Amino acid sequence: MKRRELLSTTLHRAVLGAAVSSVVELFDLWSASMSLFASEPTQSTPTDNRGVVARELTPDGYAMTYEWTDRSGREWRLEFPIDRSVHREAADETHGYLSGFEAAKASAHAERLTEALADARTGGESAWRSLPESVRFEAVIGLVHSLEYVTDAESTGAPDYVRSVEETLVDGCGDCEDLTFLLVGLLSQPIFNYRTAMVILPGHMLAAVHRDDLPAAYADAPTLPGGTYVAIEAVRSRQIGRFQDKPVLVVYGNGLEYIDQSAIADAAGELI
Repeated sequence: MKRRELLSTTLHRAVLGAAVSSVVELFDLWSASMSLFASEPTQSTPTDNRGVVARELTPDGYAMTYEWTDRSGREWRLEFPIDRSVHREAADETHGYLSGFEAAKASAHAERLTEALADARTGGESAWRSLPESVRFEAVIGLVHSLEYVTDAESTGAPDYVRSVEETLVDGCGDCEDLTFLLVGLLSQPIFNYRTAMVILPGHMLAAVHRDDLPAAYADAPTLPGGTYVAIEAVRSRQIGRFQDKPVLVVYGNGLEYIDQSAIADAAGELI
């Protein structure tokens, strides 16, 4: 569907269908809004604390090395192999926002990476499993923040492209959707087993975790509209629960958790 048709469809549903009464209609509105706001974020900027990503070609694939510093100043280093055939298979599969979100949560590489992190050590400190949950949580966020932020136009030449977890790990970069899906994929794995969500703002996406799953240190973090999830920026370093000063359009976790029809209508009108 062309962008003009998407704009027309979304605005029509938002204005004329102000009281959407069925799950199917809500999902249709959400799907249209995803495509409508697929443009690159205009206000998202990378975090200041960049890490180092090294990629070495091997006979079977890629030997990746990630080095980063989390927000508490702990230094981390992780070596992680990625099979070339698995990476190619993931790259050949086309994803939208919804399928990309679900694929990230089910990613075998995301699970393997969190298992590898369990054996990682911080600079001069004890092993992962002996650290508080809040430190492990911040370590994963720090890893995602250490990857370079690039727009799809810069990195792929496409106006909008959804990377798989495997592609983001090998490329060592991504835009807000790619980094959000990587963060969601990591925090959804058994070592954390958090209930995760993706959050759509006009021109931006971020991750979220169910408030009851967060480490106790973040018990007072502000929640998103709906009161269930807490926002986590994947692109830049912000306090847990804080995000861009823009309306929250959609929160999608285990299905649609929240949708702001009036904000979608307003944003569509401004874009038109």
